[in-house]
Amino acid sequence: MSTISLRVNGVERDVSITGYETLLTILRDELKLTGTKRGCNQGVCGACTVLVDGVAVRSCLSLAGLHDGAEIS
Repeated sequence: MSTISLRVNGVERDVSITGYETLLTILRDELKLTGTKRGCNQGVCGACTVLVDGVAVRSCLSLAGLHDGAEIS
């Protein structure tokens, strides 16, 4: 288990992860930010798209651990 730091909508958040959680899982289940939608879970529909450091990312396909220190909006 490790801890990552995310700046989500301007608020600094520290989150414990095991290493295999997607960014979508962290946002919805850990941080209770349900505005990010779980759609197809395959990256096709785009419902889970968030901005990571200003770049659109399908959060259901992206491991949360890769975004330590990122700005999420």
